[in-house]
Amino acid sequence: MRKTLRVRLAPLAELGADSTLDYEVLDANRTVLERGSAVAAALPRLPRTELVVAASDVLLVEAAVPPLSGARLRAALRSLAEPHLLSAPETAFVVAGKSSVLAVLDRVLFERALALLARLKIKPSSATPEQLSLPLRAGRWRARIGCVRTGELSGISCSAGNPPVELALAVQQAPTRPQAIEVEGECDAEAWSRELGVPVELVPPANRAEPTRLELLQYELAPQVVNWRAARLPLALAALCLLTWIVGLNVEAWLLWREANALRAQINADFREAFPRVPVVLDAAKQMRQGVAELKSGAGAGSPRDFLPLTAGLARAFPNEADVVRKLDYRGDALRAELEPRALDSATKRARVLENLGAAGLSGTIAENILTVRASP
Repeated sequence: MRKTLRVRLAPLAELGADSTLDYEVLDANRTVLERGSAVAAALPRLPRTELVVAASDVLLVEAAVPPLSGARLRAALRSLAEPHLLSAPETAFVVAGKSSVLAVLDRVLFERALALLARLKIKPSSATPEQLSLPLRAGRWRARIGCVRTGELSGISCSAGNPPVELALAVQQAPTRPQAIEVEGECDAEAWSRELGVPVELVPPANRAEPTRLELLQYELAPQVVNWRAARLPLALAALCLLTWIVGLNVEAWLLWREANALRAQINADFREAFPRVPVVLDAAKQMRQGVAELKSGAGAGSPRDFLPLTAGLARAFPNEADVVRKLDYRGDALRAELEPRALDSATKRARVLENLGAAGLSGTIAENILTVRASP
């Protein structure tokens, strides 16, 4: 079962490695399996991590977002948010939701928080404003200490109060008053109801987490496994090099194949010119050697590596012995003779045999009763 860790951050200006953070463990259906508090280093490590950014750090602004994209959209968002900012627009990080709602954060503080988590090997997949993480029912508002959710993509940050001043102003200025306000945590529900003029109900924390309504990790802060845009040029060059190597390899193989065929045809032509009576050419080199050996033998100039000169030398190696050869095998210009054990049963006999072979211009090696005879180099 794929689990998700949902971490509620402390106010960004106060967030540090020793800050105690509330967290929830969610299952695949976003049902809350576990709640707890821990410093960042002691948080559970799960495949997916979501951040809930404190409401005091996120300003939600309604604006008419123009139909732009890329860098032009980002520049336009900053201009739309500028009338609502107390600081310089350059210090703001502005993102847009699916409708005409902007979320504005302090860029430096938000990047510092992400860097702190990255040093602890925590890489969030998503981040959302705290006020939009509260569950919402039709006709009702939802409040928690520090924030209130007033609509699908609307909410405010609240200070301490009984009730908070910001909540009272929101109720007074709302085009349509809520039927009730649900409050998580402790409060004087009766006093709040009298002050606000709206029924206030105490409710426990929801057992199911809200999905991300407005994603804060966008643009350069978006989680990326691979930056494909930055990797396009290296990948294109690598593909071009690979294609060039494959083409070159095939061209070289074709050239070698053509050269081999030309050499084979030239050898066959030379062989047919030298031995025109041979009807079929199977292995021109081997047939050429056999033909040359036959010509030499017919002219009385056989090679000392041929079968007959080697067998004659073997016979001269045993001048006074009869019936000592069991088996003869001739291959690779070498004569292999399997002898009777009595022919080589002493060091004197073995030495005499090698001496006789040397006198005949041959060389020999002895292994047990096997004598291998070759022409001397």
